[in-house]
Amino acid sequence: MTGSRLVRRWAAVLVTISLACATSASLAGAGEKFPAVDQPGVTDTEIAVGGVLTDTMNPTGVSYGPAFDGVEAYFEYINKSEGGVYGRKLVLSSKRDDQLGKNRAESQALISEDNVFAALPLATSLFTGAQVYVDEGIPTFGWDINAEFGSENNTPGPPNLFGAQGSYICFTCAQAGINQWLPTKIGVKNVALLAYNVVQSTDCALGAKSSFEKYKTAKVAFDDESLGFGNPDFSAQVSQMVDAKVDYIIACIDFNGIINLRKEMLRQGLEAAMVLPNAYEHETIKENQQFLNGLYVATLFAPFEAKPQRPAVKLFLKWMKKTGGRQTENAIIGWINADEFVTGLKAAGPNFTRQKVIDALNQITDYTANGFVPPIDWTKAHEDDQDCTALMKIVKGKLKPVYGKPGKPFLCFGDDLAKIPKNPEVK
Repeated sequence: MTGSRLVRRWAAVLVTISLACATSASLAGAGEKFPAVDQPGVTDTEIAVGGVLTDTMNPTGVSYGPAFDGVEAYFEYINKSEGGVYGRKLVLSSKRDDQLGKNRAESQALISEDNVFAALPLATSLFTGAQVYVDEGIPTFGWDINAEFGSENNTPGPPNLFGAQGSYICFTCAQAGINQWLPTKIGVKNVALLAYNVVQSTDCALGAKSSFEKYKTAKVAFDDESLGFGNPDFSAQVSQMVDAKVDYIIACIDFNGIINLRKEMLRQGLEAAMVLPNAYEHETIKENQQFLNGLYVATLFAPFEAKPQRPAVKLFLKWMKKTGGRQTENAIIGWINADEFVTGLKAAGPNFTRQKVIDALNQITDYTANGFVPPIDWTKAHEDDQDCTALMKIVKGKLKPVYGKPGKPFLCFGDDLAKIPKNPEVK
């Protein structure tokens, strides 16, 4: 429901990364002694973390539960391959479901009741508990689809909140990203904007509107931000889009809404291109291919389909298979969150604390989750943006990468561009 969310990015206390290099090579050394650590969730044998997801009451039509699977698979990989970190096994000891409306209560309980060292994964529709993690100063890793991860006021976002693709996010800002570049590539003339009458959705539409006003890549011919959340009847909107000769739609709505919209479009004979964010869901796409074929799917991570397949993707698929986890977009987010946490933990050194993990990660300038995401500069990523996207097209129920290059699936756009580049940088 975030639509185009391809923008991101506090400097912290200086921490030398050389310490991490010196220690990480010997983390699993047989019989090696590590110092005692007096921190919540840490014993001589374990480091416990916990997460909060919107699971059983998730209204979007996509389960966020697999984020737990991704974390557990990554921890299993580290525990089995490296003997854990500093002689301690990594454990996802707490899995909470906020049931959409209880995020703050579940976040508070995670910290006050569950005795965890860090919070991950967080994949929530509403992040009303964000301030709880900030006030506690706990390392927090989640799916950066909520405005609380970043700031829209040109001030840094909280230094302890780490998103899977950076943290800064501005839904209402004009963006020179895929939703501006693709219209120039495929010859779009008339655009439609659709949004639910809730702020998370209307902010997405406002950002799209600002982008088209700035870059003038196409005309906004239809705009309806009054849709009621749930299962709206799109017949009137589609009829008006047909009259407006719309050939490109930005729909700031959930996956269920997209499918219902497409059914009505096909019924009325409206052919219009769409880029679906947060839609890297292979089973859902396969089951609904008759409605989704021809649409585009955007990801901020390297997709399985990009060839040659990146080592990080192969590692993810190997350990997800070993652990029986579900291989969905949210599982990938959980995996990346776990890798971010372990990266910060190793960089903090064997006398680690919560604050040392936060400070260490915020000094890393080229974090990539071993190639799963484009490079993130965490010295800037709480106040500055990153706009790199892998783009695929749905063909016969499968995803086919488009416009990238072999080994370089990401189309990247610089900050504050005066105009949309004909050929964006590929990474």
